Amino acid sequence: MGLSKTEVNLRRLLAAAPQQQNHAKLVHYVATLREQLEQLAEERTPEGLPRVSKAKVNDYSEKIEAIASKLAAPLPNIKVHHEPVSENSFKESPPQTDGENHNPSSPGLRRRLVPASSTKDRNQDTKEADTSPSVKLDAAAQVHIEKHRKLQEDLTDEMVVLARQLKESSLMMSHSVQNTEKEDKSYSLLLILNHRLFPALQICIIFAI
Repeated sequence: MGLSKTEVNLRRLLAAAPQQQNHAKLVHYVATLREQLEQLAEERTPEGLPRVSKAKVNDYSEKIEAIASKLAAPLPNIKVHHEPVSENSFKESPPQTDGENHNPSSPGLRRRLVPASSTKDRNQDTKEADTSPSVKLDAAAQVHIEKHRKLQEDLTDEMVVLARQLKESSLMMSHSVQNTEKEDKSYSLLLILNHRLFPALQICIIFAI
């Protein structure tokens, strides 16, 4: 039994995830892999049996969780750019220590640590991960469809030519039949005239003698 589209996508994403260095993309990879694994576990054969064995599902699950464990690794220190503040803000807010300035646990700083383009990158990666296999399948299907369309066009052209030839043959046969009928009528007319004129001709010959 061949692999289903879901299992093919899952395997490709499993192979690509370890090389992914972008943290936001890796998070999305893990979420997508888990969704695909759930879909794969629910797939059934025409006989109603699971398409993938439980052992293979567990194997895929272990690989996914191994990738997810990388997300728990500490991130490298990132320098946070502080926007200049007015002199009044220094008077109103208490001074902060160096440790507080670089504390990544602060909600405000945590928001700054996430780049503005992370959502866009994540959406773009989702599109690439979800559509790349379907694009390849669509391209193969398109070639197959194009081949059949070309054969259909050739067959249609041949049918048109045959229909034209059949029509021409029918016209020729019709003309031939009409000509034959005319010849038959002419011959019949000659016979009638011959039968009518021959006795009169004989009488004329007798009187002439």
